Amino acid sequence: MKAPCDVAVVGAGPAGCAAALAHARAGHRVLLLEAAHRLPTRLAGEWLHPGGVAVLRRLGVDMPTTVFLPSLGFILHPEDGSPPITLDCPAGDRAATVPHHGLVSTLRAAAADHPAITLVLGARVTSIRNTTVTYTPEGGAEQHVRVGRVIGADGQSSMVRRALRSPAPAATVSRTAGVLLRGVALPAEGYGHVFAGGPGPVLAYRLDEDTVRVTVDVPLSSPRSTDVPSYVRRAYCPHLPTALAGPLCAALERGAVQWAANRVRLRTFHGRGPYALVGDAAGTCHPLTASGLTIGLRDAECLAGSEDLAAHGRHRRAAVRGHEHLAAALHRIFCDPGPSTGDLRRSMYAVLRASGHERERMMRLVCAEERSSLSLTAAVLHVAGHALHEHLATRPCRTAWRTSLRAGGDYLGWLRWMSRPPGQEARWTQ
Repeated sequence: MKAPCDVAVVGAGPAGCAAALAHARAGHRVLLLEAAHRLPTRLAGEWLHPGGVAVLRRLGVDMPTTVFLPSLGFILHPEDGSPPITLDCPAGDRAATVPHHGLVSTLRAAAADHPAITLVLGARVTSIRNTTVTYTPEGGAEQHVRVGRVIGADGQSSMVRRALRSPAPAATVSRTAGVLLRGVALPAEGYGHVFAGGPGPVLAYRLDEDTVRVTVDVPLSSPRSTDVPSYVRRAYCPHLPTALAGPLCAALERGAVQWAANRVRLRTFHGRGPYALVGDAAGTCHPLTASGLTIGLRDAECLAGSEDLAAHGRHRRAAVRGHEHLAAALHRIFCDPGPSTGDLRRSMYAVLRASGHERERMMRLVCAEERSSLSLTAAVLHVAGHALHEHLATRPCRTAWRTSLRAGGDYLGWLRWMSRPPGQEARWTQ
């Protein structure tokens, strides 16, 4: 140790490095501990919403365009072949894509260069008791460090969270298959692309001049991994452009795929007393919204500005509540094969296509910039109302009232599902 420290951060991923930088900029001395020596190679967050980009700027992190590729938003491709729907980032801001290892490398370098941060790689934390952190550096003797605040930034299986004996286990809702494709073109550059129509959505975005990341949301009930190439070819590829479908299947057949479990744990617990949680240690939602990095960076920045952890927790819960509901709703609307959900999905396309206000509202929710859950409620009511109107307008008069009444009941069931306390709606029955 260079000097006594005020704050210990466990985990030097994006959220942990941001927490260390934010606390150092606030005048604290920080010990940043990371168990691994090497950069991560697992499938993890690569999309920064504008709010996440803004946090890095405020922390003084250099973001060269050779590593951080600007993005304008998303383009949604309906399964019926109708024109795609462009969803620009709110207020004309820019998002960014970045290889996960590149982001971690950049942030660790920034932390290592800060005079108030001591970064220790290869440090295995063995105990956290009474704000004393015990760790063993690789090849070194056991160290005991007493600090004023301990921050758990050590992911979904957080040791700090376990030490707090927090309940609320994570629920696995699906899996993601991720591949990197070289030398392929996207339907439009500068955007992430969401393709509907398969058992789950497919997301594609550019990481650098030659590389496109494709992620496939795969239901838990899907075939075992050896059958995945034929499953994807049959169930997903008909809804993808040829330029992506062929290379995707070829990559899967070569086994050039990474897997990640999509777990949901709502952010209702951000720590207790001197122990705080940020990023995935605090909670996760479905990755379709690509919000994990941005929320984790905001957690870190907000925590550094707060001495009251309870107030910080209330602030962060309110900040992400609507977004968490949206993530669960989008997962269901793209994966549930039920007829009422299909009606609502088609109505969502129609509403987004017709209204710039609704597109803006959708992206504010996706980017976790909309704090009010009422905004999501209004959007859902608009979509449900449109779906019911379509039922009345397209059914013969003799049967319209019966089918519309049945449809109205189905939509009401959706609204009841959406109105449950955050987290309880994460699972739905097909």
